Amino acid sequence: MLLATGLAVSPLWATEQTVTPLNPQVEQRVEAVGPSAAAAPSGVQRVEGVAPGADQGVGPVVPPTPGEKAAEKTGKVAVGFMAVVLSIAAMAAQIMFI
Repeated sequence: MLLATGLAVSPLWATEQTVTPLNPQVEQRVEAVGPSAAAAPSGVQRVEGVAPGADQGVGPVVPPTPGEKAAEKTGKVAVGFMAVVLSIAAMAAQIMFI
């Protein structure tokens, strides 16, 4: 009963989300702040500058080959088969211990 009341009241607490367009309409850039990125110790993520106006490197979509499709389907079948085997084994174990 308490859960149903909570679920019924929860939309009343929701806040409205607004989308504000950025002006001018340009892509976001990351600029270095502080010491140079080359001086960063190992294990720390580095941010490298990109020239203003540089295009993002996006390549064409390469469809999978027939061999890749077959390997993907075989993997899905193998995972499904193992799921069936494990569920039957778990059921048999439960029946034995009842």
